[in-house]
Amino acid sequence: MKYLNESMDLKEVKAETLLSLWNIHKDFHVRMEGIFSRNYAEDLISLENEDDKPVITLSRDSIFHLFPQSLFFTENKLKEDSKRRFDFKKEYAELKKQKQEVKTFFQPFDTECFKLNLELEHRLNRLTQAGNEIFNSIFPDDIETDTSNRYIAKIKRLIPYASQIRGNLPLLIDILKNVLDVEKIEMTKIGLFHIRFIIHKEGLSKKEYIDMDNDLALFFEYFQYRFLPVEQKFDFRIKDYKQPFTLGATLILDYNTHL
Repeated sequence: MKYLNESMDLKEVKAETLLSLWNIHKDFHVRMEGIFSRNYAEDLISLENEDDKPVITLSRDSIFHLFPQSLFFTENKLKEDSKRRFDFKKEYAELKKQKQEVKTFFQPFDTECFKLNLELEHRLNRLTQAGNEIFNSIFPDDIETDTSNRYIAKIKRLIPYASQIRGNLPLLIDILKNVLDVEKIEMTKIGLFHIRFIIHKEGLSKKEYIDMDNDLALFFEYFQYRFLPVEQKFDFRIKDYKQPFTLGATLILDYNTHL
């Protein structure tokens, strides 16, 4: 799409999703180009300023597109009439003008409908940013879920989707990397039903290592309870394999030092 004279590749992203994340002036207009344009354009075709107001162009049907064309135009208007002199270019220009006038008439209605959808998207975003508190409150917990634990506070947002991602270990590894803010996590199987997560975190001091280890102990109890198959056992290790063995450096056994 074109965003203020810059091209952006947005593929199949819904227009409301994008616009809810951008600071768009509320006084905007919406232009619907018809669903046919979806064959070669994204949902959000462009966002440009016209007369100092944002104009959002979408590859969607307007209210105008939903009505039969015979309500607005004479049938076979561009078909040559042998009884009179027929000027195709003139008739075509007149038809385009009439079509634009009809689309302009429906534009305020299209704009208001889109604004309602956009407001719904804003409300969904606020709900998500709040940590899905409504969903969390209806799930009984048998273990400690104090959100003062920074990692549990992040992962709780995914509770509504737990049934879809539970047991999907490659996806869970990616989720863990974002929640724990690390670049690499390895998963090894110690037994048939025993998983070990190796968390690569470099340069921790002794206090930072102890704090992270304590936080992760509580976090992984919660993580297992919600997102791992019930028959799976787990443990975890925090590792820094890049720290050289140098006397005087911070050396912590089973973290960056091994006997």
